[in-house]
Amino acid sequence: MPEQTADPGVQQPVQVSPIGYVVTGYARPQDAPAQATENYGEPGKVVVYDRFADGLAGLERWSHIWLLTWLHSQDDDEAGALKCVPRGGARGGGHRGVFSTRSPNRPSRLGMSLVRVLRVEDGVVHFQGVDLVDGTPVLDIKPWVRGTDIPPDLPR
Repeated sequence: MPEQTADPGVQQPVQVSPIGYVVTGYARPQDAPAQATENYGEPGKVVVYDRFADGLAGLERWSHIWLLTWLHSQDDDEAGALKCVPRGGARGGGHRGVFSTRSPNRPSRLGMSLVRVLRVEDGVVHFQGVDLVDGTPVLDIKPWVRGTDIPPDLPR
């Protein structure tokens, strides 16, 4: 186990800035699908800010990408709840810790969506698999890689 260099009792704020934003047809989180894979056919866009557009070079070579997002449409009560009932009562129902669910209501407000790349042009990523509200800030984009994103002990 690596040696800890920081005091584990100190909670330091983390600052991140968006690289762009999502364009979808959903104005409210409660109207958006629960997961991108549940709405796989619907197209959306990520508009990347000009200063980050060069970072898209080569992205079209990947079939799928992870969108790491800031779930900005939650109110403080939703984001602060540490227990919730999983959508659809998944895996036994009842209240569970938020970290054992895929709930979008999280204290960190971080979201991730696995989407299919349609094309990349002029600083815009066109994709399928919408589960985000229009205007959702995008913090990062990472390619989905079969050999890396599927644990080695699961069937491929």
